[in-house]
Amino acid sequence: MATRLLREYIKELLKEEGILGKYAWPTAAKGLELIDEPDTEIERKLYQQLHRHFSASSYMIKKGDSPLDAESVAAIKQIIASGDYPTTFTRVEGTQVMRGMRVSYKWLKRNAPQALEQLPDDVTGNRSAYDWNEPVPASFTYKSKGKYGQVSSWTNDFKVARSFTTQYQKNTLPVILYADTSSGFFLNSWGFSNYKGGIYKDEFGIKKLNPQGRGEREIMLLGDCQVVAVQINGTKETHGAGIAGYI
Repeated sequence: MATRLLREYIKELLKEEGILGKYAWPTAAKGLELIDEPDTEIERKLYQQLHRHFSASSYMIKKGDSPLDAESVAAIKQIIASGDYPTTFTRVEGTQVMRGMRVSYKWLKRNAPQALEQLPDDVTGNRSAYDWNEPVPASFTYKSKGKYGQVSSWTNDFKVARSFTTQYQKNTLPVILYADTSSGFFLNSWGFSNYKGGIYKDEFGIKKLNPQGRGEREIMLLGDCQVVAVQINGTKETHGAGIAGYI
């Protein structure tokens, strides 16, 4: 960690400052605590809003009051485009990602009717009634919106995606969406796990930027992307009357 930060320190000395200064949140970065560099206004805002995003379940998020506002999203895109702070802000490219959700039958009928139509009727062979079916090709635009604003959570770990589908909601079914990262602006969250303490603990009580650490394996989508497949849990029989009228 210290060696990597030293290399980053030398690299930053050789270039002009970015919108966060020469370093991202130096007081909260191990090995850079003594750097005499005040955080910029957008830098302070980003730290607080990113923390709010990662800790959204601990906050009362009101409608229209998303953790990351439009200014913060634009700032992150600007940082990525400039190539600044590459060990912290890393775009995810060249892979496929997943998003686990509970959606209504109406939503699925509108966006991926073929996924509903291809649900097996009942259990056959060694298959459980609650197994996941194979992903079905689809093509529609997923728009990040809702309480998280222009940001939505994705992952490259199937078990993590599946965990977001398990909370029962009436008249919904569990699905996993698949997207190619080339179709949207995907940001890796692992780099934010290194930051803790500093002025943000002293002034705002934020002990760690991302309390979830790297275990959640979140990939953040900023804006929209193109869904290429949909995977559904269960059969027509297990969904019962809820699916009637949609297939």
